[in-house]
Amino acid sequence: METGDSHQDSVQKYFTKYHGAYRTSSSHATGEDLHILIDSLSLPPRSKVLDTACGTGHTAVALAALGHDVVGMDLTDAMLQDARELARNRHLTVEWVQGDVHNLPWPSDTFQAVTCRRAAHHFTSPAQFVRESFRVLKHGGKIGIADMTAPTEAIDALNTVERLRDPSHQRTMSANEWTSLMVAGGYDIEYLQVWTECLDPHDWLYPVSWDSIEGRAVMKNLYAETISQKLLYEGHFVKYRIVLVANKP
Repeated sequence: METGDSHQDSVQKYFTKYHGAYRTSSSHATGEDLHILIDSLSLPPRSKVLDTACGTGHTAVALAALGHDVVGMDLTDAMLQDARELARNRHLTVEWVQGDVHNLPWPSDTFQAVTCRRAAHHFTSPAQFVRESFRVLKHGGKIGIADMTAPTEAIDALNTVERLRDPSHQRTMSANEWTSLMVAGGYDIEYLQVWTECLDPHDWLYPVSWDSIEGRAVMKNLYAETISQKLLYEGHFVKYRIVLVANKP
């Protein structure tokens, strides 16, 4: 099992290598999950929002464009550099902070919303992240999660191939697991939606190349019967996505 430091090293190594692909990704910039997440939060004007594991800044910038006071936080400097450039190019003001989502460097009751999009599967302790988010949220504040997911019976298969594709991947959780975690953390669930996208396996693998060492290992395992019957349909990879919004009473 990785220590906290070794996992952080793994995250930074992967995203330093591939940050450019995330910077130019149309899915990250305009994906359906982004719009669903923002709409389902229903934030009042000028909300103070913390976008955790913000990557190259697409979600933080989208929130800032709506007039919110946004802080974007990420572990990897290369991702934050791209995020700063994105905000400058859009003539938007966002505060960028390098740090770990398991230990948020803000006082209690600071934010009206905490968001996390396409990143929670990298966290060594989603429960700790949920607790820290609860702490920094004001009463009545909201947490919004958008991530990959899968039905309970397909979670193990998804985690197997995701760890081969991305060594910094920790664990994807089902909708039931997310709901239980939020309720245990003291939140009230306001919104939950799960849907699927069918992708060419090579498109799902991106930014990892299919002919790399990692790519070949993934493709070999993806077509194993125990995996393929859970995640493939008529030759397409079935990508499950979840958006969940919960309230701090």
